[in-house]
Amino acid sequence: MASVEDIGIDLGSSNVLICERGKGIVLNEPAVLAVNHDTRNIISIGHEAYQMIGREPAGISVVRPLQRGTIQDFDMLSILLNYFVMRVVGKHLFNRPRALLSVSATANEIEKRQLILGMLEAGARRTQLIERPLAAAMGAGIPINEVSGRMVADIGGATTDIAVISSGEIMARSIQESAGDQVTDAIIRYIRLKHNLLIGWRTAEDVKSAIGSVDPEDQNDLSLPVAGRNLVSGLPRQVDVTSVEIVEAVEEPLRLLVEGFHSVIERIPAELANDVFDDGIVLTGGGANLRGLSTVLQREMQIPVYVAEHPQECIALGCGLALERPGEYQRILGDARKRR
Repeated sequence: MASVEDIGIDLGSSNVLICERGKGIVLNEPAVLAVNHDTRNIISIGHEAYQMIGREPAGISVVRPLQRGTIQDFDMLSILLNYFVMRVVGKHLFNRPRALLSVSATANEIEKRQLILGMLEAGARRTQLIERPLAAAMGAGIPINEVSGRMVADIGGATTDIAVISSGEIMARSIQESAGDQVTDAIIRYIRLKHNLLIGWRTAEDVKSAIGSVDPEDQNDLSLPVAGRNLVSGLPRQVDVTSVEIVEAVEEPLRLLVEGFHSVIERIPAELANDVFDDGIVLTGGGANLRGLSTVLQREMQIPVYVAEHPQECIALGCGLALERPGEYQRILGDARKRR
């Protein structure tokens, strides 16, 4: 196996992405594991485990170590991270790569230290940390070292991280729980209440991806047959769900998201607010792909809103960019822990 260049890692609650310096994204896998209840043995990780969601055999559960922006099970997270990093890095005794890791802002110092030690075990000779909004902005092509203020929102699975950045610093920030998982939950609740139909998490995710929309003025009324269990008869049943219904289902998560943007803008100086008005808001993260989101935000905020190219990859790409230009971005990186 050829030697691996330095790697940047987006450790998200829904997916783990790894960017190798000079090669781009080399891994994008769901951040889930299938675990045996009794023995705690790992059955599968990543795509294989994701396929088991809602279909787990007795005695096996599919777990997400990162939920609601916090580490729920550190042991499982360490196994997940070690597995993915080892797949990319391999078992090299020499030329071990450096790593730049982006983790949730809610992670405490003990958790960060443990993650860095876990990276050492996985094959990294040195690991540094970077704030998620900074990495997302860099990956979206935003020049974060400029004095003018730029606003970026990373809409992930568990949380939405909204920040205004100026001179390489986060000037104001808000972490909202209104994100991809909350939209999925809202779809499950809506279909249960309106159609008396219980659907699973993966089915709701498929509905969100296929016909999900947040724009009530969207004229493309799409529909999708959705199967689940009838809550009255207990039998399997199928109904047609429309994009208009999805708009109605996600009203509450969207309202909370808009409030999050307002709360950040209210806390920045007038000059930075003027910069944001001129340059607009950039959306990153997998949730930015939700149809109509940028249009609705622009209408509500009266500010231009843009979706980054390949939004889900922005944080990992931003980490890779920081590794390519260490002199330019050195001061924005977190503490480094060298091998002792």
